Amino acid sequence: MARLGLRRTLVVLLLLLAGLAPLSAPAAAAPADPAVAEGRFAGTARLPGCSGSVVRWAAALDDDPAVVLTNGHCVQTPFLGARDVLVDERQHKRIELLDGAGDVAMTVRGVHLRYASMYRTDLAVYELRESYADLAAGGVTPLVLATAGPSRGDEIRIPSGYWVEQRGCTTTGTAYRVHEREWDWWRSIRLPALDGCRIRGGYSGSPIVSRTTGEVVGIANTGYVGGRRCIDSACEENQRGVVRMVRHMNYGQQTWWLSTCVGADRRFDLSVAGCRLAEPGE
Repeated sequence: MARLGLRRTLVVLLLLLAGLAPLSAPAAAAPADPAVAEGRFAGTARLPGCSGSVVRWAAALDDDPAVVLTNGHCVQTPFLGARDVLVDERQHKRIELLDGAGDVAMTVRGVHLRYASMYRTDLAVYELRESYADLAAGGVTPLVLATAGPSRGDEIRIPSGYWVEQRGCTTTGTAYRVHEREWDWWRSIRLPALDGCRIRGGYSGSPIVSRTTGEVVGIANTGYVGGRRCIDSACEENQRGVVRMVRHMNYGQQTWWLSTCVGADRRFDLSVAGCRLAEPGE
């Protein structure tokens, strides 16, 4: 051992003299997605038949009630109608909140449905009794809600709290409109299945997370299953009114619109000027 240590010392000295040895060990490369440090399932949630996520917008304080996002179509059966909007309803729904490893850290039951709709986007906003501080004490780390959606070429990941598995791909931009049966979604996020985003039932409500920022930039809601155009699988409509069904294309919906509906009290408020979410009666 002593001889090996002497030999190593001589080698380092020779390299220093030659100007080839680094003065310090290179730092380990940081993960591109900041959330990876907390574990890939940090901030995810499991609902009956669906996935979800605990999110926090920029203005939120530790003592504010925590918020869980999922799809509007995960709220009730039968599904909401094409232009139905639910606001401020009580629902006793069981929601399991996961830690970074995908284990259940907390289970919440009494929740307040602040908003749900399948018009323009496919989104439901649950406000919990527990605060962000309560969740932190229970080992739950929320995800940050982005104030803009993804762009074409962005690398994203889709962690499912329901399945405790993850898909990832590069987005191919947004569709002007996406239709499925009577529902109409705007600026839907394209998630190519053959590039890695092969989602399945139970992924509904999963957060679409930017690998660059670690922020939630959308929410997964529907996938290609073949069959009839615009009925069994979603179809795209462009600005010229041309409708087509794209094979092996899955879709997510915009969530950044939610950040335009936060009031002065840091709570969700549909009446805020500039709120982009649909209102009842539209």
